[in-house]
Amino acid sequence: MASYMRKNGKSPNYIKKSVKSILAQSYTNWELFVTGDNYENEREFSSLFTSISSSKLFLHNLPEAGERDNLTGIELWQSGGASAMNDALQRAEQHHSTCGSKCNIYVAHLDDDDIWSVEHLSELLSVFTRYPSVVFTWTKGYFCHSEGNPYPPTMVPQDTVNNWLKPFGGNILHSSYAWNMTVFRGFRYRRLWDFPPNFQDSKTTDYDLFEVVRAYITAKKLDYYHSNRATIEHLVEMGNSCTKNGSLWYPE
Repeated sequence: MASYMRKNGKSPNYIKKSVKSILAQSYTNWELFVTGDNYENEREFSSLFTSISSSKLFLHNLPEAGERDNLTGIELWQSGGASAMNDALQRAEQHHSTCGSKCNIYVAHLDDDDIWSVEHLSELLSVFTRYPSVVFTWTKGYFCHSEGNPYPPTMVPQDTVNNWLKPFGGNILHSSYAWNMTVFRGFRYRRLWDFPPNFQDSKTTDYDLFEVVRAYITAKKLDYYHSNRATIEHLVEMGNSCTKNGSLWYPE
């Protein structure tokens, strides 16, 4: 499983918690591709990942920032650090470029202010193992909206493939999903300047990508799965923190 996280120069305290949650995973056969969005303190950037074995870590800092606050004229929460995330995806795909159709390489994402529970990767992998036809899966999680209040976790029918009837877009936290690398090789987050001039839908980066994924899954008649197991926390949004609205492991 090739995990990746993007870095936009947030507080090192956030990043340290994210890294700790990776190291605590019960599933250990992972590689971590990290891309900094021109993280300004190069020495600090590198030091945040010294606890991860060099054989599992692929670290890169972009020479120029892609999205940083209002650099592109769009709020950072909407752009989602697309340049950094795309770079990490591309490097992971290049690293596994010889992987053919029989390979089982899965991509999971962890944002720099999110935290995985110890069973997050195990839960994702269990879905792919139990349901070999599934190419895209995500878990339930706890996360805040901009006022600092928690969204209620979404419940779906358990143990049923294709168990989400609504559009994916606004209902997936991008640190909670995993996809089959072979199936979605080349899929990228659209940056503000990648949208056509007459584009009328939401330009929020992760919403847009998941809608593209949903359309592809529908057109190709592929299978997906949403787990009711809560394995992700995003408890700070736009500087506002919220209380956990459920029981979940949390590294201090």
